[in-house]
Amino acid sequence: MKYSELISFKPIESTIQLLETADKKVAQDMVQTYVMSDTMADSLKATVIDQLQMQEVIDNKAVMIVGNYGTGKSHLMSVIAAIATDADNLNYVQNKKFGTDMEIVAGKFEVLRLKVDGLTMPLREIILAEIEDDFANRGINYQVPNLDNVRDNARLIKEFMQAFQEKYPEKGYLIVIDELLSYLTSRDERQIVLDLAFLQSMAEMCSKSKIRLICGVQEKVFDNPRFSFVSETLKKVGDRFTQIIITKEATAYVVSERILKKTPEQKAMIRQHLEKFSGLYAGMSSKMDDFVDLFPIHPSYIDVFNKIYLIENRHILKNISLTIKEIFDKEVPGDRPGIISFDDYWPAIKSNGLLKSDVTISRVVSASGQLEEIINRSFTKTAYKPMALQIIYALSVHRLTTNGLDVQFGLTADNLKDDLCLYLPMPEQDAEFLLGAINATLKEIMKTVSGQFIIHNDANNQYYIDVDKIVDYDERIKQKASMMAEGELNRYFYTVVYGCLEWEARQYVNGFNIYEYNLNWTSHNIFREGYLFMGLPGERSTAQPERDFYIHIMPPFGDVSADTHNLDDEVYFYFRGSDEFKEMLRLFAAANAQAEISEGKDKDAYLSKAQMFKKKLIKYLSENKNTCFNVTYKCHMQQLIEVLKGKYNRDMTFKDTIDLASSVCLDAYFGTIYPEFPVMKTKITKKNQAEAVRVAFDYFAGRKNQLSTQMLESFGILDGDKIKPEGSKYAAYYIDMLNNLQPQGVLNYSDIFNPTNDDMFEDKHFRINYLFAPIIFLSLVYAGYAVITVRDGSTLTASNLDKVPKMSVNDLYEFKYLSKPTQLSMAELKKLFEVLDINPVLLDNPNDRDKGVTELLKKALDMSNSAVLANQKLNNGFELWGEPLVNTQQLARMQKACTAVKEEFSNYSARFNTPAKLNNFSLSAADIDVLDEQIKLVRIVDEYNTFKTECKDNASYMGNIELADMEQNFRQKLEAAKTVFREIRDSILNGTSGEAAAQKVNAELEKIKDEYIGIYFEEHKKKRLDIDDAKRRGKLQESLALANLRKLRSIEILSGAKLTAIEQDMAGLKVCYELTPTELKTSHICPHCHYNIGDRVSNVAGRLDNLETRIDDLLEEWTQTLLNTISDPIVSSQKGYLSAEQQKAVNDFESSGTLPKRVDDFFVKAIKALLQGFEPVVINTADLTEKLEQLPPMDEAAFKQKLNEIVAAYTQGKDTSKIRIVVKR
Repeated sequence: MKYSELISFKPIESTIQLLETADKKVAQDMVQTYVMSDTMADSLKATVIDQLQMQEVIDNKAVMIVGNYGTGKSHLMSVIAAIATDADNLNYVQNKKFGTDMEIVAGKFEVLRLKVDGLTMPLREIILAEIEDDFANRGINYQVPNLDNVRDNARLIKEFMQAFQEKYPEKGYLIVIDELLSYLTSRDERQIVLDLAFLQSMAEMCSKSKIRLICGVQEKVFDNPRFSFVSETLKKVGDRFTQIIITKEATAYVVSERILKKTPEQKAMIRQHLEKFSGLYAGMSSKMDDFVDLFPIHPSYIDVFNKIYLIENRHILKNISLTIKEIFDKEVPGDRPGIISFDDYWPAIKSNGLLKSDVTISRVVSASGQLEEIINRSFTKTAYKPMALQIIYALSVHRLTTNGLDVQFGLTADNLKDDLCLYLPMPEQDAEFLLGAINATLKEIMKTVSGQFIIHNDANNQYYIDVDKIVDYDERIKQKASMMAEGELNRYFYTVVYGCLEWEARQYVNGFNIYEYNLNWTSHNIFREGYLFMGLPGERSTAQPERDFYIHIMPPFGDVSADTHNLDDEVYFYFRGSDEFKEMLRLFAAANAQAEISEGKDKDAYLSKAQMFKKKLIKYLSENKNTCFNVTYKCHMQQLIEVLKGKYNRDMTFKDTIDLASSVCLDAYFGTIYPEFPVMKTKITKKNQAEAVRVAFDYFAGRKNQLSTQMLESFGILDGDKIKPEGSKYAAYYIDMLNNLQPQGVLNYSDIFNPTNDDMFEDKHFRINYLFAPIIFLSLVYAGYAVITVRDGSTLTASNLDKVPKMSVNDLYEFKYLSKPTQLSMAELKKLFEVLDINPVLLDNPNDRDKGVTELLKKALDMSNSAVLANQKLNNGFELWGEPLVNTQQLARMQKACTAVKEEFSNYSARFNTPAKLNNFSLSAADIDVLDEQIKLVRIVDEYNTFKTECKDNASYMGNIELADMEQNFRQKLEAAKTVFREIRDSILNGTSGEAAAQKVNAELEKIKDEYIGIYFEEHKKKRLDIDDAKRRGKLQESLALANLRKLRSIEILSGAKLTAIEQDMAGLKVCYELTPTELKTSHICPHCHYNIGDRVSNVAGRLDNLETRIDDLLEEWTQTLLNTISDPIVSSQKGYLSAEQQKAVNDFESSGTLPKRVDDFFVKAIKALLQGFEPVVINTADLTEKLEQLPPMDEAAFKQKLNEIVAAYTQGKDTSKIRIVVKR
């Protein structure tokens, strides 16, 4: 498959010349061949087209089109000019959106096209001369005035536009200027200010006349650092321009849609081809559409091309066209991506003689050429050579994108892999394998050129061409290395060793490589202090004071055997490295030596080389530490790995390995000088010892953690989690010393410690450092064997160990003396134990006192909690049956007792949590008697609470029925029961238990409750309908008679008061048949209907019969009222106004004398229609009764007269023949 089968190739091989597009045929071709994306079309609308249009009055601005050479800038300007001149060119526009938007300017302009690059005249003179010539060709009479006399550019522009408008009154004048940036960069400061001023005037006139201006530039002008010297002028000019930038996306679109356009079938074949390799390159899968559209050009080709600076005429579209032309008929490789990236552009750059005239480009070409020559000549890995050259070409091109050759910016191996689609034949497609091959190629390049011309930046892992790196530093270093003396080599060897140790220790003695050194005593898990020597053993005497050990790293060059002493405290390390190491050491020493005699960049280069050698040497020592040293101890030499005997692990550092080997050699020796030293349960170092000791001290104040526990275990003073100094040989020794003291005797600091060589102290018997010894002494204090008196005279006893965390550790390091504590108050403690129900025998035997303390703390906690709870109960509803459980005086006594008991026992867990702290018990026998009474009162509160809990349900029940309207006999019984309740309640204060008192009270109150339930249940039955009566009421509510009454109620002559009364009485009948006597055990009223004895409710017996009778009577009454009314001649005469159906309904009723069986709405409406001509006069019964009550006594005639007057008042002004009086309640 050839490339020609995958792309529809339309090359761009020439540069668009703006001036040529004035030709109509050329203009049509320009429009037809220009492609743009919809995004580009959107951008052009606001920034270009809206500024050109003349239909709407807006603040039109001039237009600046920004695009590098070859991005289609001139082509775009030609297209706009062609359409503005001739509307027919819209027919050739490829992007329909752009074509639609351009309709507003199409054919509306005459156009002047000009290029200004390479000209030296002032911009104003160039433009005006071109306008004068253009006008002459158009037959416009205009002559540029003497510019020396022109004081206003705007007026000058108005004048030539006036001449233009006389010839073209309906058109605008579009001036298109290309290569403006090239022109401006050739102007000096004074000239450019005048040029920009005229440009500003032309841009301003765009909004005041029909002149329009488009300028093309290669890069942004208004914020360009090249023109910083006229930044203020540029800002003013920039305010009058819109700016559109042809982006790399726009360029890519042109490439994919014009030069490399593809059919869907071609895209599918390309995708299928590239997917085989997409796993090798980051981003290829996610950007597969871009790779397919631009194939065989890599998307990064365009990115990099747009960043290249200093190269004029770098026409990207033209260059891509030439590249594709070369491969068009070639086969697409099936075993590699076949993608072309920016490295392909380097041969064109280096072969261009005009480009090499630029100093910057020339230096890159020179450096790259030498680099390429060395690779072609000396590169040893033949298979990687094509990739190596491709990398060099890519780095060379990239060097021209970094805006300066001093910028330390390049490409990583990943960048090179992905941006060039680098490829090598592989066993299987593996991105990591490919990246490894690229890294190997880069390293081989660096090795081949001895680090010249190409730099690897360790900080960001980037590679870049360095044109300044032309001194052969390596050769000079090699020459110097052959002349280095043994003493110098030893000195630099120790520099490497120092680096391996990864520390920052200073020389202990100036001028000597002697260092204070700490070594882990492995078998005892603690450090010992000594010295590390890098030099001859004869220097040992310079290190004072003497310490536990001396480690010597012997010099690798020269004879040093005569200076060894092989003492028990000395370990010697002899280097036995390879020739390769020694040669590299010579280079390291030589690089440093060269740096000492160099300056500036040379010095930096040598130091960089030295650092590189040092890293390699340190790496060698670190990786080969087990085999490149022999160890000598007591004249016996072994290879280091043999000394370690399986104790080594691969994670150990160089220092760890040296330390372990030294510790193995010296372990037995340390045991001889510290025979009684404890084995630490956690590793103690110089760094962590202060912290370890501090947390160990704090353990005795209750602050426990893993580290503090391990510290105490190290000295054997823990038994499980309890402090038991008796089991520690260290503590037991000092217990014996304290027990052997005379009365009032003490152990002074000097009795315990001896000074050491380094102004420190260690205890005389075990040689334990004075920092650790206080752990032992604090355990003695905790257990009651000792008291520590510190320097200010204060003491640490078993009772105040909680203040240890607040103390300065120096007070414990340098205390005054130890002494024995005071004795127990045995009688008083036993009395307290009896009060708290603890066996006093637990105090007799010291071995049982731990158990006694445990019991005491448990009882103290219980009493403290009980006192708190009792006090809460006293202050929160200490009452029952509406009365306080005790009187005010008794309540105050109980509250005081609760407070006292709580205060006494609340901190026993801190005051007496060890047998030793019992020594500080201070209560007298009288105090304990008072405490005993207070405890009893607290317990009585608990009894009252038990009584309240057991009785509260019945007492609450009694409180509720007290409020009920009960008969006198029952009320007397209830009052008698309450009297019994009070007597039993008060007996608790005299010793009756709450439970017993509750049993008596509940028995008494249950009798009252049972009697009440019987009374209530009977009353409830009288006041509520049972289930049968409930059914009967339901039938009555749903009866036809009641339904007929409710229908007839709306007829105004019928009084609804009686029906309302019936309904209210029926609703007032409550139904409840669910109540049982059992339910009344927990609720004093019915939980269903909530009936209360005393509620004003009538008995329900006979009330349903009454309601039934009243309904029948009312129905009969209303029937007669209606019959009497409709039989009235006047009313009867109204029947003729009714419908036939209504007449029939009324006549049937009248003739039968009975209502329809079911009164419906039709019948009611017929009656109402018949009575419509009559006016009802409603008399309210309450109003009528009030008026009658106001009448004085009178005879019958007078009464009738007054009654007539009252009625006349209601009917006054009405037609008496048509009124009907209705009395309503």
